Amino acid sequence: MANSTENVKTVIMQQPENQIFEASNLYRKLNSPVPELSYYKTLERMVKAGELVHLAKGMYYRPKKSRFGKVPIGEKEIIDYFTSGNNGLVVGYRLYESKGLTTQVSKKIELLSTSVREQKKNINNISISKINMILSPEVKRMIEAFEILQNYNGIEDMNQVAFASFMTRFAREYTDDNADYVITHRKYKKATIAFMKRCLDFCGVANGLEKYLSSLSEYKIPDLETIYAVT
Repeated sequence: MANSTENVKTVIMQQPENQIFEASNLYRKLNSPVPELSYYKTLERMVKAGELVHLAKGMYYRPKKSRFGKVPIGEKEIIDYFTSGNNGLVVGYRLYESKGLTTQVSKKIELLSTSVREQKKNINNISISKINMILSPEVKRMIEAFEILQNYNGIEDMNQVAFASFMTRFAREYTDDNADYVITHRKYKKATIAFMKRCLDFCGVANGLEKYLSSLSEYKIPDLETIYAVT
């Protein structure tokens, strides 16, 4: 048992400081077999001893230490864990602010990620929602555009010039294939799809989004002539 404990501690102490790891993943990578119960008991003892920090269910990190004490893991490390390598993307107000659409910054950070097991996970002020998609750069840009359009009316202090500029750039890279992939894997309102189509039509970009819409329905979407008039 002592050897098992030391084996676990050795592996954990080899993990980079302030880098998140999932306990279940690390358990599978152990060189020698260790009873699962013993493994998790070792983690508990290391947390109590301050050698390890329990970040969220099943997630830990080895804290960085300075002469002033432990250096807590930051937002960036958490965001990077769930979004790096095309594993996820930032949505919500952090997305809007990054695109210059608003100067408002929410304390809450919203992420979509393939690197989370539960449908939803909260870590401090970061909310992570599970997404089951292959997140190529093109697909991520498509999701970002749909997220912005879906939440357009709720974005405070919307910069119309920045919005028009963003959609003009997006339209140049638009493809129906990416739109179809996103729409079939992530639910967006019909009005959002209609808004996307109107933006593309306004920019002179051919698209097949009408197949998702009803010719008998009138979708309430912002007036693009008014938006682009301020640019």
